[in-house]
Amino acid sequence: MTSQDQRPEPSRGEPPRCFQERDLAVLDSASRMAFELVSEACGPDFFDVGRVPVDVRHFPQLLDSEKRGGVLAQLLCYSRTHSVTRGRPAYWRVCLYDPAILKTCLREKLDLLPLLSYVLTHELVHVSRFSKFLELFGLDEAARFREEVIVHRQTADLMETLSLPGMDSVLTLFREHPRTLD
Repeated sequence: MTSQDQRPEPSRGEPPRCFQERDLAVLDSASRMAFELVSEACGPDFFDVGRVPVDVRHFPQLLDSEKRGGVLAQLLCYSRTHSVTRGRPAYWRVCLYDPAILKTCLREKLDLLPLLSYVLTHELVHVSRFSKFLELFGLDEAARFREEVIVHRQTADLMETLSLPGMDSVLTLFREHPRTLD
């Protein structure tokens, strides 16, 4: 685990900084942890790719239309209208915004692993809820706010079960600023 407060602050005018090789290794660990945690606690089994496919991408892998500011991550739903197999579910894409995530790590003095674990778990809890129709995707603003409150609470409950160094700081951040995720 790399402490993010050791990263140099990018100078003005530089392109947004994206995850480097060491950060991608942390992303892999956080992804495994989040997929296992949400699969066990909430379902569905995310390891059964045919059931509820989820694609996790970081900033350089995103289409321009998938990029937005002001959040650490975004969940998108795509249909498989051109799929050979009929009746397969939509697939979900978790869009991670490396520049915002790394900036948050620096500003808040957070380690990347607990922050990414929280962000990914949060988005997978949304997928779980939408897949079970506990809530509908594409909500109006009032319903989105209610959904965020529920998902932040469920995510915090799941994260508190882990003994992951630095998680307390991440939980405090999202209790104080719950609208930083989408």
